[in-house]
Amino acid sequence: MSLFAGRIMHLLNNTPLLLVLTDESGYILEMYGDQLIKKTVTDLGIVKGIQYTEESMGTNSVHMALTERSPVSLVGQEHYHEALHHLACYSVPFHFTRSHHLSGTISLLTTIDHQNPVFIALLSNIVDSIERELLLSRNNQKLDLLNRILIKNMRHGIIITDPYGRVSECNPFAEQIANCKKQDLIGSSIFDIQPFGKYMYKVLEYGQSYENVELTFGNIQNGGIVCQFDSYAIYDDKNRVIGAYAQFRDITERFLLERQVITAEKFSVIGKLAAGLAHEIRNPLTSIIGFIKILKTSENPATKEKKYIEIVYNELLQLDKLVSQFVLMAKPSFPDRKLFNIQELVQETLLFMESQFIIKNVSAQFLHENNPIMLHADPLQIKQVLINILQNALEAVDEKGMILVSLESDLNYVKIRIEDNGIGLDEDELGQILNPFFTTKENGLGLGLSVSYRIIENHGGTIDITSDKYAGTTMTITLPLLQS
Repeated sequence: MSLFAGRIMHLLNNTPLLLVLTDESGYILEMYGDQLIKKTVTDLGIVKGIQYTEESMGTNSVHMALTERSPVSLVGQEHYHEALHHLACYSVPFHFTRSHHLSGTISLLTTIDHQNPVFIALLSNIVDSIERELLLSRNNQKLDLLNRILIKNMRHGIIITDPYGRVSECNPFAEQIANCKKQDLIGSSIFDIQPFGKYMYKVLEYGQSYENVELTFGNIQNGGIVCQFDSYAIYDDKNRVIGAYAQFRDITERFLLERQVITAEKFSVIGKLAAGLAHEIRNPLTSIIGFIKILKTSENPATKEKKYIEIVYNELLQLDKLVSQFVLMAKPSFPDRKLFNIQELVQETLLFMESQFIIKNVSAQFLHENNPIMLHADPLQIKQVLINILQNALEAVDEKGMILVSLESDLNYVKIRIEDNGIGLDEDELGQILNPFFTTKENGLGLGLSVSYRIIENHGGTIDITSDKYAGTTMTITLPLLQS
């Protein structure tokens, strides 16, 4: 009301006016305007909080407007009180049913010298304007609330900025992407948040737009997120840039699935290669190893020849081991599934490797549930996987290092987690660790993890690897579980 009162006073600034607002019962809520007119009505007891009634005030425009539900004017001697005979009063009732369900009157009092029937039309227009603005305000509030609900609950990340790149709105997923709370994001510069800040700069500075830009936040092997990024400028009705909009769609699962498909295809190609290569190598290899055995057992071989024979024999055994692992990695044997207690198998494997732990002065701990966890799998192949991973962990830690093996399960899966505090892997090494023949060890073949990956894959499971350079590595084996 004060806003509209100010507008009227400004439009009629040379006319003495008093504006009075009442509720639907005639109680005065507010009074604005000319102090002389206000003193006149105040002397009659017409003040904020009193009620306009015919019994207490005689004939008055407010009571008549509420009773007749139509605009009313009283000029000069039409008033009951002689003190009001020099005034003209105009009252218009209102009933805002479409917006806030407000009812009452707006009245205008002026001196009789300035009385004009146009004031009735002016007040009627003001009532219409007030209702339209209230309705528009209410609709805007609903729209704003709806937008906030949509933005907050969208599965995509949303960030909106002003034309200078300051963040004006964001949702919870965007907080996760930016690794920052909303209260810290609002008002901050979007250009400082990488890797998408440089794109947003081009959107605001040059009007560029982006669609389906693939961005990675954090280490994908360590809980990172892969997103498709869209961004474009926001324009007003005069085609001026008033901000920028950015959207992030989480495609991490699809990205990982695509990478698994690529890995599987890679192993498939290696399998086809191994099928032919194994026969070509193994046949002459078997014959050579046989002849070397005969030479080793011959009578009185020369000392120098014996040394050479020993070297050749050891190298051939190493080559045979390489071919065997290569074939197993490319096309592992079908699992011979049995129902067994996975806790017992892990304990057996740790006991089997206990001497190696002792020699290197490494501590190994095993944490597991008390209730037996029954797994339907090939125990020999699972044991081979555990030995491969434990061997890697043992070689990664220094003396007095720590290896922690833990088991956890739900109704569908069992997770075997092997953690070490060793040298760890950087991001590049982590991306290649499952590739055949890739190794970080001086004398490694680079097939142990590839073989393990194929074995677990044949069991319908997964191997997840997280690592921080110089802080350690965690390998998590997930296998489908069959409860006894």
